[in-house]
Amino acid sequence: MEFALVAPLAFLLLCSIIVASIVVTNFIQVTNVARDGARVAAICGSGLHTTQLPDNSGSCTTANISTYITRHLIAIPNGQVTPAIHVCSLSQVDSGTCSGAATLCGNLCTCQSGKIVEVDMSYPQPLYLPLVSNLLQSPGSTNGSRLLTASAQATCEQ
Repeated sequence: MEFALVAPLAFLLLCSIIVASIVVTNFIQVTNVARDGARVAAICGSGLHTTQLPDNSGSCTTANISTYITRHLIAIPNGQVTPAIHVCSLSQVDSGTCSGAATLCGNLCTCQSGKIVEVDMSYPQPLYLPLVSNLLQSPGSTNGSRLLTASAQATCEQ
């Protein structure tokens, strides 16, 4: 009798823990990939047509760096995340307006020594269970998802 009362609650708790673990895992992955993408974009710098990406998948262009970033998001469905790559001055970073800066030209032409490369990404993580989505969904969201966002910065190398 006691098992019949406790089992549904235990199952709901187990499912909630699994969903929360998926959310945390994907958040960590989005954050790490954004950081890695910013580092790659900063290393590419202005030696674009001769510099290769770390995995030798192509030259250092904005499109190739974006592809590099999304290819390293293993647990997230393909096409769900589109990274925005910006090059900013230090004053834009300090004032918080870097993400409003123009996105990179097709070949990172504005990445010069001392400038900052910023990679911004977001992913609408589905929460799968209605009870969990009521607790964890993003404010204002009605589709039962949590918006996972990540932003990373690196200083241009060249």
